[in-house]
Amino acid sequence: MGVTDLWKLVSPTTQGQTLTEFAVEGLEGHVQDLGGVSMMTIGIDASAWLYAVCKLQVFQFGHVQSGENPELHTLTYKLVTLAKAPVHAHFIFDGEDRPSMKRGKHIQSTPHWLTRGLQELLQIFGFTWSTAKGEAKADLAILSKVGKIHAVLTEDSDVLLFGAKKVLRVMDNNDGMFKVDIYHAQALSKDPHVPLTTSRLLLWAMLRGGDYNMGGLTGDLLMQVVMSATPVQLPGMLETWRNCLRTVLGDGTLGRKYPTLVASIPADFPSIDIMCLYLHPITSWSEAGEPPMLPHFLPTQPDLECLAKFCKTHLGWLPEKVHKYFWKSVWPAAFMCALCQLPTSNGSALTKPSFLINDHKICEGDVSTYHLTVYVPSFIKATNCGLQTDGDSRIPLISQPGEESSLSEGKILIPAQVMQITSPEDVMNFLDRNPQLIGATGSSVPPPDWHPRPSAQYAAVAAIVWPESSNRGQGSQIKTHSNRSVISISGNEDLE
Repeated sequence: MGVTDLWKLVSPTTQGQTLTEFAVEGLEGHVQDLGGVSMMTIGIDASAWLYAVCKLQVFQFGHVQSGENPELHTLTYKLVTLAKAPVHAHFIFDGEDRPSMKRGKHIQSTPHWLTRGLQELLQIFGFTWSTAKGEAKADLAILSKVGKIHAVLTEDSDVLLFGAKKVLRVMDNNDGMFKVDIYHAQALSKDPHVPLTTSRLLLWAMLRGGDYNMGGLTGDLLMQVVMSATPVQLPGMLETWRNCLRTVLGDGTLGRKYPTLVASIPADFPSIDIMCLYLHPITSWSEAGEPPMLPHFLPTQPDLECLAKFCKTHLGWLPEKVHKYFWKSVWPAAFMCALCQLPTSNGSALTKPSFLINDHKICEGDVSTYHLTVYVPSFIKATNCGLQTDGDSRIPLISQPGEESSLSEGKILIPAQVMQITSPEDVMNFLDRNPQLIGATGSSVPPPDWHPRPSAQYAAVAAIVWPESSNRGQGSQIKTHSNRSVISISGNEDLE
């Protein structure tokens, strides 16, 4: 979707990364600081997600055998993958004032039938969402321009023309992570070969076509005309621009003459209405007489109880499948949010999760990670509560999964940057026991502003807030043989 072939046009400036690699670059703060941990916030076009999911299911082989609500299955898997990256996501849905026509087809005015399901899942995962006045991508571009979000994640190239500063496009998510291409507006405008400024992107959109026009046929002049002319002046100024375009195409300035192309330029090209859709899109702040009131993003930890209930009720999963999938894919995300001390959705007191650092590894995208053995009986309890919310006492309470699943042999992978920010003493203790990792190629070397040891004041506060951790006398470490509820999780094993 978007402007025809625009992704191909801007591809020379692309930078490829995993979403986790991109996100760790923006982690700031420290759990012992007043401001806490600050994650990157990315904006996502929710409507584009819904469209992509439905399109995938139409062509998905074996759709009938994919279980209940296959579209909700896909949305759940995508959100789990997103939650594994240390990033907060704000989704924006299209509003009622979005254009009624796209690519020559009428657009349904009512909300997408999956909208409520996605909104429920977003609340469960701790992400935030809002509804635009017009198109979501226009609101996302505004939030990007004012610095409220770090990047826009979308498949719609129009967002570049709308003025987004940084755009992420998912290229692959088959390995439990998002691999994205990153487009920087500044890099595009400073390309040494063909600087792609907004005015030149506008010309490309008018010539090649896109969501608002099916295709038409020097961009800077065209944009200057549209932005500066009054409604009365505009038709005459566009006629002057068309004559200039015909001259450039017909006099050999471009190395050869294009008489056929000159003859094909219609008298009403370019469409004023189409250009206004690109340059003056309707946003949630279009009618504001003062600077826009920007939203506040308040991320929370994933609600495992509600997610378990959702999987059972809407996806038709049996308890065993819920537990296995949570151990493998959901717990790493939930554990990372708990480490970052994000608030809980129900306002309950924050608890410091217990863990043991086992190893250090460089994962795909050169992301430095730590392997952890975790002790999280609260995760199991919350999952069981969600599975029993309908009062069905026949559902087994699985409290010792190490006896029932081969998953107990694995480990959780957490980005090293997250560990350094949230658990500096545990990382330092691990490096003290493994000095060969310090300074080694690809090792996790703490950044200059990293807190190597918690302050005495922080230790005193931690003893009050997390008395269990203080009583153990080992920071957040645990011994895997001392308690049968210790769980190890693998992100590399497949469910049977």
